[in-house]
Amino acid sequence: MATYSSVLGLKLNQASDPFELSDFVANWGILDASPGTFICTSATRPNWGSGQEGRLIFMSDLKQLSYWSGSSWNDLRDSVPAFAWGIQFNSWVNPGSTAVYEVCTFTTPRPCQMALFVSGTYEYPNNLTQDAYQSATFDGVAQNMGGFAEQTRFDGNAGDSGGYAGNNVLSLMMMPSVSAGRHVIGASVRVGSAYRTSVFVCGIKVMGLIANYNSGNTL
Repeated sequence: MATYSSVLGLKLNQASDPFELSDFVANWGILDASPGTFICTSATRPNWGSGQEGRLIFMSDLKQLSYWSGSSWNDLRDSVPAFAWGIQFNSWVNPGSTAVYEVCTFTTPRPCQMALFVSGTYEYPNNLTQDAYQSATFDGVAQNMGGFAEQTRFDGNAGDSGGYAGNNVLSLMMMPSVSAGRHVIGASVRVGSAYRTSVFVCGIKVMGLIANYNSGNTL
């Protein structure tokens, strides 16, 4: 009596079983549907057709897996996608107030870990003084690593004729677990209330790095 293999379920006939061509056709169909990972180098990648969509290759020289889309090779999502965006806002934030600026959106199909780098460029009157605080925002909520925002101090010279000086502020935020779906990244800008000086937000830039790790994984 025939038995079946434990992994692919191939039919394993006994020597006493009658020969049936359908058994061989069924087994070859199972094997054709389970080709495994093709081993090659980046220079010897095969050029497949639509029938091989989804097949994996391992490039031994790059130590990298890629999959065939049906027409081209694509990196897996467990690589580290990076994206960057910047917007020029040219707006004022008044003393004692906070403004949130949305810079970009992204969509992830799975939970992940993320590192955010947010850089803001600001201007202020040369002859006045003010404090400002910047935080990276994720879905509109300020993210303060270590529990504090980045601060910049504008030390004005009362004898200056006016004009404007500039400053850049960089915020870094590590997100240990980001849910699958669409998210918004930006910056929160808070201007101190001790001085009656508004701060001009020239623009904000964002760079994001996505990793496959999330809080449910074991390192």
